[in-house]
Amino acid sequence: MGFSNFKLIKKEKITKDVFELVFESEKDFEITPGQFITFMLPKSRLGRSYSVLSKDINGVSFLIKRLEDGRGGSKEICDLNEGEIIKGIGPAGKFIDSKKDINKLYIATGTGVVPLFFMIGDLLKSGFKKNIKLVLGNRTLKDLYYIEKLKEFKKNYSNFDYEIFLSREDNTIYNFGYVKNYVKDNYLDYDEFYICGNPNMIDEVIEILINSSISKENIFEEKY
Repeated sequence: MGFSNFKLIKKEKITKDVFELVFESEKDFEITPGQFITFMLPKSRLGRSYSVLSKDINGVSFLIKRLEDGRGGSKEICDLNEGEIIKGIGPAGKFIDSKKDINKLYIATGTGVVPLFFMIGDLLKSGFKKNIKLVLGNRTLKDLYYIEKLKEFKKNYSNFDYEIFLSREDNTIYNFGYVKNYVKDNYLDYDEFYICGNPNMIDEVIEILINSSISKENIFEEKY
C-alpha cells in the first residue's frame, strides 16, 4: 500500500484554533473507526498522522487543532486551501473498538475525541444495545464543538449519554474539573475503557483504573 492523493474539498473553522478538513481520496479504502491516515506535508516534508473523524460518500473528515508554533505539522495542514492536494497513506492503527457486547466508557480531552466520535457513531448505528458513555474534557465553553451531534446521539439512542468537564471555566451548564474525577467515581458502571487525548490525562486515568483492579485487557488508549 503506497501513498495516494488527498484533495482538500472543504475546510471549516470550528473554534478559534480547531479546523474540520474534508478530503477527497484518490483511492477508495476500508477503514475501521479509530484508525488514522498519515499525510506527507509538502513544505516541511514531515509525515504526520491524524485520526479519521468520519468517512462517507462526501469524503474523509478530520478534526485538527492548529498549533501556531507549527509543532507536529498541524499549522501546515490547517493552512491548506480548498483544492490543494497532499499525499497520504493508510489507514493504520490498532486503537479500535473490541465490539464486545458490554458497557463502555469513552474518555477524551480536546481533539482526542475524534476517533471516539467515529467509534461511538459506528457502534450506535450498528444496533449496539449496551450502555455507552462519553466523558469529554476541554478548557472553556468556547473550546467545545459538536455538542449538537452529541445531543442528537442522546436523543436517538437511549443507551448513549455524555458528560462534559471544563477545567478552566466554572459555569451552570457543564461540570467544572477534570475527566479523571468522573472515572474515579463511576468506573464500576463500565466494563471497557477507551481513552484518547492529553498524555498526562491518559496516564492519570489508567492509574486510577489499574489501582481499582481494572484489567489492562479492558483498557485501550491512544496519546495525542
